Amino acid sequence: MSEIPRHSRALYTPSTRPPAWTRSRSASIASSSPSAKPTPPSALVRGQKLLRWARKRFHSLTLLQRIVLIFCLLLSATIGILTLIFHTQILAALLPISTKLRSLPAGWMVIFTLCFISAFPPMIGYSTSVTLAGFVYGFPNGWYIVAAGTVIGSTTAFVACRHLFKNFSQRLVATDRRFEALSLTLKHDGLKLLCAIRLCPLPYSISNGAVSTFPTVTPAAFAFATAVATPKLLIHTWIGHRLAVLAAEDEKMDKKTKMVNYGTIVAGLVLGAVTGWVIWRRTMKRAAMLEATERERLSQEQGLLQGQEYQDVGEEERGLEAILGGDESGSEDEGRTLGMTERGVAEGVKDLV
Repeated sequence: MSEIPRHSRALYTPSTRPPAWTRSRSASIASSSPSAKPTPPSALVRGQKLLRWARKRFHSLTLLQRIVLIFCLLLSATIGILTLIFHTQILAALLPISTKLRSLPAGWMVIFTLCFISAFPPMIGYSTSVTLAGFVYGFPNGWYIVAAGTVIGSTTAFVACRHLFKNFSQRLVATDRRFEALSLTLKHDGLKLLCAIRLCPLPYSISNGAVSTFPTVTPAAFAFATAVATPKLLIHTWIGHRLAVLAAEDEKMDKKTKMVNYGTIVAGLVLGAVTGWVIWRRTMKRAAMLEATERERLSQEQGLLQGQEYQDVGEEERGLEAILGGDESGSEDEGRTLGMTERGVAEGVKDLV
């Protein structure tokens, strides 16, 4: 039986790959160096990335899904073009309906119900209900209705998605990396970041279901953040009110007055879009910072665990080497004792002869 040579490393051969804690540390050092800072992509690069993403998503759809998507896009484009061409006739047709609805004692419940139902994913029509509130009840009276419907509807949808439609809500989050990143960072900023999320131009009903999957968000905190974000609805309500004014006084207005009214509507739309975009960029920037911190903390914890495993294996190796070394020294002692015994017997036989 061949002996295992001492310090041969035959029982354990460590990996040539450095431990995880050194990799994470070197990566963090490299990322913090001034030369390693990436340059922000240009608008052309972002557009190309968006185009590649859209093409990839389109090719991943089935034939039926592609047909439905193309039909919806064509329908939306057709409705938009017809609205631009016949907007005066459309507003004139809606004016008697709004007058009749406003004359009903509980007419506001129709707007409230539309706003409430649109809070449940994957329902649509929330922005339409907000604009309709301004068209029917004016500014700011329409805002009171949609603000109440938004808070109550969102909170109800949040509780329902958390307890009754949990699997559906989790699938929503799994298909959108924006909510995945926000879920990881909410544990740091908490209510502050939650209020910023509610101010962002995210899909209304989808965001209600997605936030319900965040374990650190309570229904009370969600309702409070939604209430804080309701002032953003003032812009849509005001636009609806201006549309009602245009429908009622279209024949009395000259071209200059009409242009001023349409200009204020466009300015309101631009203001809402720019405000939402700025809040979204700042929120996602903060979320990216917190996500990087959280992932670094997790990698450090994983590195410490792997380092402890390396240390335990090294101690076992040294113990095995000590045992093997002790056996070798014991064999040498036995050999010397046997040699001395043989020499003693030989000398005794010689004396007898």
